[in-house]
Amino acid sequence: MTYYLTLGTVLAVAAAGIWVRRRFSFLGQMMILAGCLGCVVCLGWQMRQSLFPPDAREPNRGQAVVGYFLANQVLGETGGAEGDILLFFPPAAVMNEETVGTYAGTFKRVLRGFPRLSVQVLSLEVPKKAAGMGQIPLDAFRQAASSFTSAVACVSFAGVPANIQSFSTGQAVPPFFVFDPWSTTNWLAAMKSGVVRSVIIPRPGTRSGPAEAIAGEPTEVFERLYLMATRSNADEVARQLANK
Repeated sequence: MTYYLTLGTVLAVAAAGIWVRRRFSFLGQMMILAGCLGCVVCLGWQMRQSLFPPDAREPNRGQAVVGYFLANQVLGETGGAEGDILLFFPPAAVMNEETVGTYAGTFKRVLRGFPRLSVQVLSLEVPKKAAGMGQIPLDAFRQAASSFTSAVACVSFAGVPANIQSFSTGQAVPPFFVFDPWSTTNWLAAMKSGVVRSVIIPRPGTRSGPAEAIAGEPTEVFERLYLMATRSNADEVARQLANK
């Protein structure tokens, strides 16, 4: 849009110069020259963008696999359903737009073939200090989801509070799928009751390192960096987190 506005402006200057030259020869010639030079600069910039586009940054594979595996967990239970899938994220002060885009973008790509499932990206309104420590209350989830009463699943990239079983968007508590970057066990009771179906936690003692250094197939990257807790191994994973 900026390119076309600039090009239109310099063309207008050149055209005005032709008219001005009838009365003020020197001024008109300067305006025509400025317009022509502006056109050359615009065309040169456009050629450079076409021939040498800025390098697109690769998504962080360590983050992308989290979205990928959570999406597949959701599809395993809701693939035939119809309704909203709510993605909860910490506030921007804790998780930047690029990171949210990687998680949500990967998740959406996995669900691309399921048009009856609508993905809603929601930001939790929590003070920075509390959010940075993973202390996000149940009311923040309720407030973020207040406009969506047909949720078939909830996916939190911000962990969950210990009382998440009390969450509801309508008549029932939708199943939760969780990424807990703070490695808490807030999800344990809710998993045993069936509200939380699966949780991804950073593997104790493992650091992901620079994004560009993370390579390998999705399963390989996931197993190197994360643990997945389900109802069958919840106590075992909780013990690993307690002993880290």
